[in-house]
Amino acid sequence: MNTSGASRIACTLLLFLFSVTWGVSQVWPQEAVAGKVKILVPKSTSSVPLFLLAADDPVPGIDIEIEIFAAHPQALARLLTGEADLLFTGTSQGWENYLDGSPLVMINTGCWGVSFVMGNDPALTSFSALRGKHIALPFPGAPLDFQTRYILMQSGIDPDTDLSISYFAPAQAMAMLMKGQLDAAPLPEPLASFLAGEKGFYRLIDYQRVWAEVSSGDPRSPQVSLFATAGFAGANRDLIGKLVDGWEDAMQRVVDDPEEAARQFAASLGFSEDVVTEAIRNTLFYLPSSAENMQRVFSYYDRVKDFLPGDREDLSGDFFFTY
Repeated sequence: MNTSGASRIACTLLLFLFSVTWGVSQVWPQEAVAGKVKILVPKSTSSVPLFLLAADDPVPGIDIEIEIFAAHPQALARLLTGEADLLFTGTSQGWENYLDGSPLVMINTGCWGVSFVMGNDPALTSFSALRGKHIALPFPGAPLDFQTRYILMQSGIDPDTDLSISYFAPAQAMAMLMKGQLDAAPLPEPLASFLAGEKGFYRLIDYQRVWAEVSSGDPRSPQVSLFATAGFAGANRDLIGKLVDGWEDAMQRVVDDPEEAARQFAASLGFSEDVVTEAIRNTLFYLPSSAENMQRVFSYYDRVKDFLPGDREDLSGDFFFTY
């Protein structure tokens, strides 16, 4: 069984067990928070503005706590049981859980570009140049999987026949790339900056640039988004609005001064300040309005849904929370 299938089964099983054992009202908390908000985030440069948000605690009377999660299914389980209040994770992982019956709603999207194709052959500077090569993707249905497949097809490359694709977690793909076992690997930040800055690998292809080429000039594609349960969001509308305002301010400060952000939070990501500074500069941060976020995610989903594994329903408006 592939990683994506296992993750989806795990999430579905968790939803079933929670509803049978405790009941929906206990699993999907409706209460307004009192004193603390816990946000689960990935170990990624996309999370740096949220690290700064927690350091600022801009909402009077509310302690914002950030915790890095290791795996999405466990993080989702903690959100559903009320052990966490908000979950910052891959946009597509959020819509997958929503379409599988989870009560997730999207608050907003904070990261719109974070990946590069990395390799040690400087000639591989386009997706068409990957014909006949061996690359690694995270797992079927991962953001880099379906987006890469879409771009390959737009470049005249059949991803199922014209090159070899293996599936490995990003850290494992990075290790294989360094051993010469792959020709190239799309990797997110800060792994891309680590390979470029400390291991001498090339940024062969910038996903922001290539996405702009296949989407009428716009480099933004939704990568990492903030989610809550519908019950929590509805009970805390004003608080969520204040948190998003603080997030937007923190994001601008990170963009304006990546060196200071790296100084504060490089240890949280486990890389040097130089690597994290470069990674921040190569991450496309952007916080749109609720209406713009909805329009952009709808448009992106419609564009890529045929490249997702299995049949997919359309997203509906109740997936998006308006604050």
